[in-house]
Amino acid sequence: AGALTSLSGSRRQAIWNSMERKPESGSMPLFEGLSGNSLNETESSFDEAAYLPTTSSLEEVLSDYRASGLSLKAHPLQFIRSHLMQHGVETAAGACSRPEGSRVVVVGIVLSRQRPATAKGVIFLTLEDETDIVNVVVPKAVWQDCDPKDRRMPVVTVEGRIQRRGNVVHLLARRLAAWSEGDANELSLGDLPQMSRDFC
Repeated sequence: AGALTSLSGSRRQAIWNSMERKPESGSMPLFEGLSGNSLNETESSFDEAAYLPTTSSLEEVLSDYRASGLSLKAHPLQFIRSHLMQHGVETAAGACSRPEGSRVVVVGIVLSRQRPATAKGVIFLTLEDETDIVNVVVPKAVWQDCDPKDRRMPVVTVEGRIQRRGNVVHLLARRLAAWSEGDANELSLGDLPQMSRDFC
């Protein structure tokens, strides 16, 4: 996704232009029942220049994620970072640099969910934003308190405290919920596909 951006220019316009190609002469069975005038109107409909509004960067990134699960342009959370900062949400890199016991709130795309048989119901999440990944430990009680629909959302909010063991950093969750767009609706991530690898 995005590999031909330098050649195609506007993605939306390129898709429209690709529809202009007419079939070879004599190979139009779908139009056999049309009168001559109707057929001419159909053929000429693409002759008129159509100038479509360009897709926004966010639209292109979400389209890339739907097509391939990643984008060469940007990370989806970059587009809502200022909104998240206004609400006290840390980046993954910022959270992982905080000292032991720090209370943080992070928002990230879920890369994986794991519940090992030996973990007594504890769930391990891996979240990603535009800066890094953060490993989240979700106690059984916190997982059960979370709405079942929220557990499977592609973007979640986690509130908890940082745990450090040498170079290993975890976020011990105290609250888990689907990310609420609130007043960032103009930058909706609602079309982001589910991409996580789940083992629970």
